Amino acid sequence: MKIKLIKLLVLFLILCFNINSFAFDPHRKIKVSVTSSHIYSLLKEICADKLELTLIVSPVVCPNSNDIDAAMLKKIATSNIIMYHYWQPWAKSLKTRTSNLSAVYKELKTEGNLMIPYINVRAAEEITEMFGYLDPSNKAFYEQNLVKYIFRIRHLEEQISKRARLKYNGKKIVCNNQVADFMQWLGCDVVAEYGKAETVSSAQMLRISKKIKDNKVKVVIDNLQSGTDIGKTLAKDLKTEQVVISNFPLNYSYIETLKENVLKLDKVLQ
Repeated sequence: MKIKLIKLLVLFLILCFNINSFAFDPHRKIKVSVTSSHIYSLLKEICADKLELTLIVSPVVCPNSNDIDAAMLKKIATSNIIMYHYWQPWAKSLKTRTSNLSAVYKELKTEGNLMIPYINVRAAEEITEMFGYLDPSNKAFYEQNLVKYIFRIRHLEEQISKRARLKYNGKKIVCNNQVADFMQWLGCDVVAEYGKAETVSSAQMLRISKKIKDNKVKVVIDNLQSGTDIGKTLAKDLKTEQVVISNFPLNYSYIETLKENVLKLDKVLQ
């Protein structure tokens, strides 16, 4: 019993050392592995060059995928921090898969679709608070970057909202369920949603097709990370437009991906 207690105490001291030892060394970057490009993009904006970032899951695939190769596991094993979303419980298995017991696991608790600007800002605020605590020597730097980031997001949000009121408001669409809240934020009327192709039955396809016809829907919107087979089939069979947008930042930039999504929608939601 005494030996077990000693081992637990040693492990606790190791964890404490790892949290604080790199926090006070301005010449040493914190190594952070993240499970989505949303987290990556936010850390890049808030923490800038203070971190050495590794993106575990490609931004073009479903972020619930935990199919991680040996090379990536080896890279994760050197991380000081592993950060993941609350809906990615598989991330906790990385502790045993990498044998990195000293890494600190941090969960991003912000709920909702981070492609929606005001929700993205909430996540940015959570990350700023989190890293201000983990790395107090750079807290002021992170807070300054947050203020600048919020200003840019609010400005872009205002531009998009003005455009949405003119072009998207009340437009009837059918879309993948992962982007439904984003499309509703833009003012669209989502008359039907669908999941990944492997979860949609023939009966569901018939119901969706009927809603498209009954509501005279002209646009079907796919989520890149969920696959595009359903949208492609509906567009072909019902002579509607298919648009593929991304629910996660591409090229490590939330702002540029948001702009690209809106540009694609502009072309079809007239």
